[in-house]
Amino acid sequence: MATLPPRPNLDHLRRQARDLLRAARAGDAAAADRIRAVSGRPTLAAAQLAVAREYGFASWARLTTEVQARTTDLAQQVEAFCEASIRDGTGRAARMLAATPAIADYNLATAVILGDSTRVRREISQRPDLATRPIRGWTPLHLACASRWHRLDPVRADGLLAVARRLLEAGADPVARTGGAGSWTPLRCAVAGAANPPIAQLLLEHGAVPDDHDLYLAGFGDDDHRCLRLLLGHAANVPELARTALSAPISTNDTEGVRLLLAAGADPCRYVGDDGGPVVYEAIGFGCAAGLVEELLAHGAEPDAPGPDGRSPYRLATDRGRKDLAVLLRRFGADDDATDADLLLSACVRADQADVQRLITLSPGLAGRLTADQQAAAIVQAAEAGHTAAVGLMLDLGFPAEARGDSGTVLHAAAYSGSADVVTLLIRRGADIEARDPAWDSTPLEWAAVGSGERPGSNPSPDWPATVRALIEAGASTRGISLSPDDPKLPSADVAELLWEHGVGPAA
Repeated sequence: MATLPPRPNLDHLRRQARDLLRAARAGDAAAADRIRAVSGRPTLAAAQLAVAREYGFASWARLTTEVQARTTDLAQQVEAFCEASIRDGTGRAARMLAATPAIADYNLATAVILGDSTRVRREISQRPDLATRPIRGWTPLHLACASRWHRLDPVRADGLLAVARRLLEAGADPVARTGGAGSWTPLRCAVAGAANPPIAQLLLEHGAVPDDHDLYLAGFGDDDHRCLRLLLGHAANVPELARTALSAPISTNDTEGVRLLLAAGADPCRYVGDDGGPVVYEAIGFGCAAGLVEELLAHGAEPDAPGPDGRSPYRLATDRGRKDLAVLLRRFGADDDATDADLLLSACVRADQADVQRLITLSPGLAGRLTADQQAAAIVQAAEAGHTAAVGLMLDLGFPAEARGDSGTVLHAAAYSGSADVVTLLIRRGADIEARDPAWDSTPLEWAAVGSGERPGSNPSPDWPATVRALIEAGASTRGISLSPDDPKLPSADVAELLWEHGVGPAA
């Protein structure tokens, strides 16, 4: 077995894995045997695993974490560990602990975060003031509530609950706030991110009071709405309280979340969303299901309240090609105020060539009267859905291939949703493969890589490997793409392998 040096170099280890894979693929029997010992396929991941095992590590991730640990002193590691245990969703904290077990016993903060109730109880018994003494602006109770270790290692879930209970018994304030403008309560820590319903329940039993922002954050939870239900059961005067809360499930097309809030008394007429529009208009803008929109209308939402751009919900639904919503809105009393331009956009999005031709014949020059924003919204929507025929039709009508939606270009949108055929069409029609979005300064290829990992549901038949291959074959640069296991937006395994074959590394 190889011995890892005291100060190992991660780049050197990456090169070892690449060289091993290249040798195996070139016919080197010894190299092929080394890879075959850990996997039946000669891939980069298998070569990395072979190198890791030869150094005595169970996985490449554990080897890389150990390398990082040996080049960073323990105090710095603990600080990074605490940060990762609260804010990082990649599992980095677990890799750090596996590589450096000494982190667990370093101080009270690590004991709290890891749910070591025995040590926390012992230290607080000796020093009661530790239960409320801030640790870098957060109380120990905040750390226990925000810890992700109930997800990283479910065995620790009971320990975290016991730690939170012991801290409350020792005088921790369940409504204390962290410093700064974006202050957080323990309850907010427990319902946001990696939600922890048992700790949220404990805090509510000890007097924590949910506010509108807590309801909003709970609305994003992946805990089967458990935290949201808990908060609604303890919230006072939900009709007055819930202003922004509805925008969370609306933005994710979560009909059940909307139903829970409405059933608890949330008033859709008091809605305050991120974009400043009324609730029905924003729900249509987010592409919500007809059932969700119907729930809002049935609970008193105004069917005709216009958006910031002056368009009615009916016109927006028509522009988006949502005939189901147009019918629903009319049933709830909305006026049919769609213009010829709206009808043309609807036909474009549906790729209804005959309807497009009919409208243009009746009103020559109609396509030229569409605004740049209308054109961009329609072609981006079609690109996200992988509707190649609709995108082609709009390009033929003069919609620009470089049109931009709320963030990136049409090509960014198609790449992110894995719309390979649309990507190929746009490239053929002159779209800029190196265009950068204003928010993340990223190219369509980077969006495709991220989309492969996040898997948005806008395209019913996504193909991210084909999307990535089309962009690379067209000359897209791979610079700026990371395959580090600590990257919070890693591509899918098949896309990572494809990217590595084109010079991107290291693969996880």
